[in-house]
Amino acid sequence: MLSRVADSLYWMSRYLERAEHTARVLDVNRHGLLDQKTDVTQKRWTRVLRSLRVDLPDAAPSNLARTVALDPALPDSIVRCVAAARQNAREVREEISSEMWEQINRLHLFVRAQQSGDDWENQAHGFFHKVKHGSHLFQGLTDSTMSHNEGWQFIQLGRYLERVAATVNLLDAHVNMAALSNGNGRALPSHSQQDWAGLLKSCTALEAYSRVHTANIQPDRAVEFLLLDAAFPHSVRFGSTMVERALDALADGAPTLKHSDLLRTAGRLTSATRFYDLSEMIYEGLPSHLDQIRGRCERIHQGVYDTFITYTVEFAVSD
Repeated sequence: MLSRVADSLYWMSRYLERAEHTARVLDVNRHGLLDQKTDVTQKRWTRVLRSLRVDLPDAAPSNLARTVALDPALPDSIVRCVAAARQNAREVREEISSEMWEQINRLHLFVRAQQSGDDWENQAHGFFHKVKHGSHLFQGLTDSTMSHNEGWQFIQLGRYLERVAATVNLLDAHVNMAALSNGNGRALPSHSQQDWAGLLKSCTALEAYSRVHTANIQPDRAVEFLLLDAAFPHSVRFGSTMVERALDALADGAPTLKHSDLLRTAGRLTSATRFYDLSEMIYEGLPSHLDQIRGRCERIHQGVYDTFITYTVEFAVSD
């Protein structure tokens, strides 16, 4: 596969996953902050922006959701991410199905049309719902109308690498934005039930968590579920496993990658959630474990570029 094609498929998937995640987090927290006190609202929006890696120090809390959703000047706004995903899809139009192309165009046109709307407060929930639904529909069309070949694997790789990083950022912001209960970094913060429910909802995990642990949300179980559950699609462990599988499949067509640093890093990412338990992570410092996982995601991203996209002539010849 041409490196430009791999690059576009990978980023198309990452940008669309980022837009869906941002829409979900904004919708959950915007709804949860209705009728809350000003100090509670400010604190929670600070946590939201930290989890999304967005810096808006001068924005008013009442306008934050609209800014992150619709500001084309903000690098990771929803409108900017959807436009970038659509542009990458256009560059590989011959590699994706007609259904995929039509869906990403519909989503792009819908999001762009909302920038001129005046009644944001009444339309916000519907906007976020349509972004989430549009992204899920695109993912379903990808799986059902596209051959599960090398290109599909790059889409899977982008989707799940982005998802792992997003979940880790959410957990990191949630753990670090409150004083830890025993003051030494070896306990979980004592947020309210509403905060923990909001964290689970931000990962579409509240119902799945409740089926496993009941609706009584306990902080250690909530964090453990989002980090270590093997079956839930938005857990770090599940996403890490899917990243490793995609890279293994790509390596089948490139034998020299079988024992590469890229695959070893992916294996370590999976092992970080497969062989640890939460009590060990908390005792050793949960934020440091989250930093390690985030660092491995960044190394995998760089390894993907070095191996498949910006590789040297010598590497291509050796393969």
